[in-house]
Amino acid sequence: MAPLLLLLALQTNPVILRAVYAEALAADQRTLGSEDPRVLADAASLASVLPATEALTLWKRAAVSPDDAVAARSLGTLGEFREEAGDRTGAADLYRQALAREELATGKSSGRVAVRLNALALVTDPPAAIPLLERALAIDRRIWGERHTETAATEVNLSGELLAAGRTPDAVRLGSAALAAFEAALGPDHPRTAAAASTLADALRAKRDFAGAEKLYRRALAIDERAFGPSHAETLADIRNLVDLLRAQHRTDEADELEKRLLLP
Repeated sequence: MAPLLLLLALQTNPVILRAVYAEALAADQRTLGSEDPRVLADAASLASVLPATEALTLWKRAAVSPDDAVAARSLGTLGEFREEAGDRTGAADLYRQALAREELATGKSSGRVAVRLNALALVTDPPAAIPLLERALAIDRRIWGERHTETAATEVNLSGELLAAGRTPDAVRLGSAALAAFEAALGPDHPRTAAAASTLADALRAKRDFAGAEKLYRRALAIDERAFGPSHAETLADIRNLVDLLRAQHRTDEADELEKRLLLP
């Protein structure tokens, strides 16, 4: 796409943007043929601004591009579709393909590879997910540093997988580092800080530090309720976590009272 056309597209509304990308795809296809790498790149660009149901065919088309960057992007998006549909096995297969093409496009230690590793790990069982996330974390720390949000996001993911594998002390250590990083970068009341607090609370609960876990679950709940409202999925998940913790301590009356919030319309 010509620079002027791209600039026009980026400055317009989504409807016009779709029309611009569609026109570019049609024009390049007439000139270059349907399998030219530039045409497949156009297909990916158009797919990125279409509703998922309309974009699927274009993403599949772009996924076979000889351009590794275009193929990686398309395969990763197709993996997201499979993951959203609940097909973890199908998503994992597509994410593996996306990772392989991303390594060819940007190198084995790029930030984009770390993103692909995270996506694959989250649809993989802990024994396989942990080394993927450890590799991603090493990349993030080298590129972004210890306190960057990209690093912290990978630490949150790895903390959860370590906890699932029974490695509670390691989960607590990484969860604490992630929470501190999000607090420093985004502030104490950001929703991503809340998510990190909740992950660390899970690890503290497994460690039987119920007081520490409760403090963090309540903090996550307060942040998410302010950010999203009382009926949002994140807020309701926080309530469920806290209810479960209270029941584990036989604090039945408190749990029952809090659980009523899950029944409100």
